Amino acid sequence: MILLITGNGKGKTTSALGTALRAFGWGKRVAITFFDKGGSHYGEQNILNLLQGKIDTYRFGLKRFDEEKKEFRFKNTEADKEEVQKGIDKVITLYNKKFKIQNSKFKNSTKGYFLIVADELVTCLNSGLVDDSSVQELVDECPKDTHLLLTGRGAPDWLIEKADLVSDVQEIKHYFKDGQDAIEGLDY
Repeated sequence: MILLITGNGKGKTTSALGTALRAFGWGKRVAITFFDKGGSHYGEQNILNLLQGKIDTYRFGLKRFDEEKKEFRFKNTEADKEEVQKGIDKVITLYNKKFKIQNSKFKNSTKGYFLIVADELVTCLNSGLVDDSSVQELVDECPKDTHLLLTGRGAPDWLIEKADLVSDVQEIKHYFKDGQDAIEGLDY
């Protein structure tokens, strides 16, 4: 199934990570690919490092946030586009990865990932880092037994139509608008 978490509110990645933890809690194979999230200032990576080998994580993207200056780089570069393409290529390889099933009554039984998260891929689509056809191909090639969960603001109509589940996270109120800086542990 294709799962989509979109909208302008805070919580898309958080929801995707919760879904990944839930699947892992049931013994399912999970992979998380982070798109356009370079650097080391993401708190979730600290716990995911402890779960490496249990939940497979891959990060694609150049550093955009200068922690010292508290500045974010909005301008896209060709190198940013290359990182997104590497992420897409990785998801395609994850589609083909198989694992031996333990305690299977069928000898040599294998299965692929139950859930693959493509975090912020929709945002990459909207910001011009990847074209519709690449994301459409990724969605269309998703194996029948794998659930692909995409996140990001402003999902296009074709993706909303194609998805089996769509959640639209809406902002009602946000402390950023009152001048509050991002809060470690809540925002990153």
